[in-house]
Amino acid sequence: MLTQAHLYQHNQRALQQDITAFDAQYRQFESHWVQGVMEALQDTDNESGCLNTVQDLVDAIDELVQVEANSESAAVDYVAQSMKREEFRILVQEFALDGLTEAQAFYFIMPRLPLAAQLPMLRILIDEFGSANPKRMHTTLYLNLLRELAMPLDRLHYVERIADSSFAFVNQFYWLTLRAEDPSYFAGAITYLESVIPFFFPCYVDACKRLGIAAHHYYSEHCHIDHFHALEGKRLLLAMAQEQCLDLEKAWYGVRFSQQITLDAFEQAVHKARTQKELQHAHSAA
Repeated sequence: MLTQAHLYQHNQRALQQDITAFDAQYRQFESHWVQGVMEALQDTDNESGCLNTVQDLVDAIDELVQVEANSESAAVDYVAQSMKREEFRILVQEFALDGLTEAQAFYFIMPRLPLAAQLPMLRILIDEFGSANPKRMHTTLYLNLLRELAMPLDRLHYVERIADSSFAFVNQFYWLTLRAEDPSYFAGAITYLESVIPFFFPCYVDACKRLGIAAHHYYSEHCHIDHFHALEGKRLLLAMAQEQCLDLEKAWYGVRFSQQITLDAFEQAVHKARTQKELQHAHSAA
């Protein structure tokens, strides 16, 4: 039976060898996964039918983010206030595949966007890669965190250890950029993520300060820069609307899809950290 881990490994092989080579069984698995999430969202969604303009969409995203920011979360509170160092290492482990390949799948959305919409996306990418400063690349910041926590730096180490929901978090970006039928899904998803992270990542920063972890910059940098990336996401939506290639409903379901996958990955990672307590078969990075 295929899993999100298998899908991730197939995505990686395709990126490294032939991006057009995507086996039918994996495509079917991915389609079934995405369709299942979308159908569940449609059953509970009351917003998509009310979106008539791009401003309606932007307002809906802002409202969703504010509701999320103002909502109590036991998982967020636990990370910020109570999570022990060994548990935090598990949390870092669960998102290592994303941190170690930060934004690399985003390249593939560029040719699918009209030129005017490529510009705000390019500005986001420039920041993700440290504005051409290797020391400021977000992946470098994650590597610094792994080093301080005495965790392996090899991406393949984590392939054997993380949960299915953590693989799904990374796999969403391959689908959104490469195989979603309309780039509107990605445009909605990236705008949501860039908008919510400044409200979501402070729990990581608080945990690092409480635990005496100096390499907090992966999290604190996102808290700062993603305020600006949220604006770029909205410019992306506006540019697509002006070019008459933004599907408001699909963009909204991109928002909701990414919200569901991201929250599930975080909740499952915190649960794993609290129940497992310490890394299994961990060893210091070379």
